[in-house]
Amino acid sequence: MGKNSRYDLYVKMCPFALLGPTVDPMAALPVGSATWRDASYRTIRLAHSLRSRPFSSLPSAPSGQGKLRPQDEHTKVMGTTRPQPTPPPFHRDLIVNQCNAYIRGYMRETRSSMFILRQALWETDRQIQRLQKERDILERSHANTRRDMMTNNETIQLRQTRPMTERYPDKVDALLHEERNGLLDLKRHTERQLQEIARQLQVLHSHRQKLSEFCKEKGRVLDIISENARPQSVGRKTPGGSTLLGPENKDCQAALNDCHLTREKFLNTQPPNWQKPLDCTELKENVTQVLRKKAEESSRIRDDVTLALGDLKNTIQRQHRLYEELEASYQLQLGPESSLDLSVRERLDRPLVRILQRHPGTQLPESTLISQGSASLEKSLGKAHDRIGSLHVAQMKLQEDQKNKLWGERIDRAAVRLRVKSAKGRRERLCL
Repeated sequence: MGKNSRYDLYVKMCPFALLGPTVDPMAALPVGSATWRDASYRTIRLAHSLRSRPFSSLPSAPSGQGKLRPQDEHTKVMGTTRPQPTPPPFHRDLIVNQCNAYIRGYMRETRSSMFILRQALWETDRQIQRLQKERDILERSHANTRRDMMTNNETIQLRQTRPMTERYPDKVDALLHEERNGLLDLKRHTERQLQEIARQLQVLHSHRQKLSEFCKEKGRVLDIISENARPQSVGRKTPGGSTLLGPENKDCQAALNDCHLTREKFLNTQPPNWQKPLDCTELKENVTQVLRKKAEESSRIRDDVTLALGDLKNTIQRQHRLYEELEASYQLQLGPESSLDLSVRERLDRPLVRILQRHPGTQLPESTLISQGSASLEKSLGKAHDRIGSLHVAQMKLQEDQKNKLWGERIDRAAVRLRVKSAKGRRERLCL
């Protein structure tokens, strides 16, 4: 039996030997000093503790302490105060395995974080696309509104070329003024909406750029492992997705929160008539219908003027015929200019009158009556001439009114064609 075996047997049989000297009541009292005796037993206890300590194995650590942790200030400070254990022979392989495990975990965490970032980026892209579609709709509506304003101005300018007698204020002028005011209000409303959409798109593009930069930064460590950009299904929690988006990644978390709050704010602050702006289609149709009615009314009045002009022409011809007959009667009433005219039947000194004038007081009123009749015929001729002149003036006015009504009808129908063509060519005509 060796020396060590005998020492172990001695320790097992006499455990009190490690604690110090024992006092045996049957034995004699010790002679040596207590200090001398305690020094020997302290040496024995030190040897026993050194003998029971393992030579090259790491001390047992609780779960979680064997993992590799990132070096921070706390770890460095603690490392200076606590001594490191003795490394085992496979210390290099152990460190490599721990580093590889940490790298794979970091990559998994980064991929999970990229899922969250790309989900937010996808939602931001969807909202940007929706705003871009709404902007296209509003731009087309704004272009149509400006085109309608140009059509309204062209209609007003075209109606100003009518004759002066056709420029009396009517319902068409009031409707055109009302249409212009409605189009101006719609244009201002559309411009405000376009400005708001441009502001929202600018803010969302800035958030999208930040999220894209974070995705590129996170994607630099995903070259080795497989990368799947498809988001997780609904109801399944992304494993480990909150680690890299927690306190260690405050910038990513702040960008995600800002983007989410901005999207919710833009969705909740839209006006009720955002996607469907007001339109003046009914008012434009009313203006076109009233223009058609005005053209038809002008045509109907022109037909009445034409009929009245025909009746007046017949009256003028009849008055001319009567005037010529009355003038011939007046010429006959005047009689001959000389008594030497043999064709004249009336003679004031004919034999019958001479015989009557032999008695005194037998003067005939023949000459006086002839003179009065001639004067009456002359007055009738003057009145007939004035009447014919008035008829000619009325004829000229009717002809001018007929021409003005024709031009007014043509201009109104041209305005109707202009508005109909403008309404049909919404996609063909661009308003810059």
